[in-house]
Amino acid sequence: MMGRHLITYLVPNLAQAIASFGTVAVLTRFLSDADYGRYALVYTAATLAQYLSATWIECAAARFYGEAHERGEKPNHFATLIHAFMWCAAGFGVVAIGVIAIWPAEAGMKIVLAAAFGGVLMRSFIKIALETRRMAQEANRFAVVDTLHTLLGFGLSAVCVVYFAMGPAGAFLGLALAAAIVLIIEGPALFIAAKAGAHEPARAKEYFTYGAPIAGALVLSLVLTSGDRFIINAYLNEAAVGAYSAGYQVAARILDIIFVWGSAAATPLLIAAYERGGAKEARVVAADGYAVRLGIGAPAAVGIALLAVPICDVLIGPALRDRAAEIVPWIAISSLMAGMCDYFTDAFMLAKKALIRAALMLVPALLNIALNIYLLPRIGIMGAVVATICAYGVGMVLLALIGRRYVKLPIPLLATLKIAFACAVMAAIVISLPDVGGMYEIMIKAGLGGVAYGCVALLLDVANARSRLNTMLAKAQQARAVP
Repeated sequence: MMGRHLITYLVPNLAQAIASFGTVAVLTRFLSDADYGRYALVYTAATLAQYLSATWIECAAARFYGEAHERGEKPNHFATLIHAFMWCAAGFGVVAIGVIAIWPAEAGMKIVLAAAFGGVLMRSFIKIALETRRMAQEANRFAVVDTLHTLLGFGLSAVCVVYFAMGPAGAFLGLALAAAIVLIIEGPALFIAAKAGAHEPARAKEYFTYGAPIAGALVLSLVLTSGDRFIINAYLNEAAVGAYSAGYQVAARILDIIFVWGSAAATPLLIAAYERGGAKEARVVAADGYAVRLGIGAPAAVGIALLAVPICDVLIGPALRDRAAEIVPWIAISSLMAGMCDYFTDAFMLAKKALIRAALMLVPALLNIALNIYLLPRIGIMGAVVATICAYGVGMVLLALIGRRYVKLPIPLLATLKIAFACAVMAAIVISLPDVGGMYEIMIKAGLGGVAYGCVALLLDVANARSRLNTMLAKAQQARAVP
């Protein structure tokens, strides 16, 4: 089951990779350093707005679908979600208009912010629909719609920036147009599902009690991943924000896509196992999920660190690439820590202890801010990098230790050692190869390094890779045998 889900969810995550790196490549070439910095700041502000407005509903849609399905209460579940979303959307609209009106910024910046806020609620409603598909294990439908949304957003944003020269506002306008198109396709299903249901205040309260702390934790996570951009802007300038954001986007986004891919496959199975057999059965599924996450995340982090220069040469415009390449290896390390933090977060999710998880995330978030304030004036952009690594290290340890009080998720030592050995073999091969520069170097080193890692992983049966491969081959043979 895990292998099939991984294959299905691979497509939307490849689309995410294309869109993310394509966006960096386009914007760092067609926007100035300062404009790219403004784009990064507004993107962070829009993400924050989404977390504060409707993310708790997205979380509840995912966590409580299985429970509503088992009890035959899906119509009331969806009616409650939609009712809550409408109230949040109304409040968000009023606040957004007020912020744009009173914010003492130039007209161009207000247009950028308006374009960004315009797509927030549409993307949130789409997320509710897609989380429902994912938890219903409708993986194929999820993959198709999510891929369409991602690639359409990238394409329309590129057109607005490149051909219509709309600057940072064009990037957000393209995302909003894509969201509107996908909403027309996917949105009606939610209203149909809620047609026979009724809004239940008690259910809404339960959903808010569960989802609000998760949204709060996401806000704190955003402080860890992106809050330093505002501090960089205060101590340095928007051009420095652009350089830091470009490097961060290259390294962190690759790892983020990988861990989202692993989580998309593992989380529905983990929740189903927990609802079916409790913590004991969940631990079996969690061990598999741990090996999958680390098994694909660790080699990616090592590869990014070793190939930072050619990756930046290909993806980032010439004005930003040298400064960005300096931070990419270190951000890869912090992003690997962030991905494993998500694994330990599953314990709080299963036990419905999101408030405690949010409280724990205050520690690394405040540490990150404090270290940025102290280090940025002294060592420049690298201060933000050091602060991020330290903060994620502290966060990972806290989540792992405290989470075990609720659900003792396993930390398979043997699987960890196997993955570390396979990464070491891969790194040795990549380092031994000559530097030829650009895409050729990426293709040669990533290709040969990936083959080496894959061979060692199969030999050691990392994350049951050998058994998964045998199962896939057996099914292929059966399919060919059918007349």
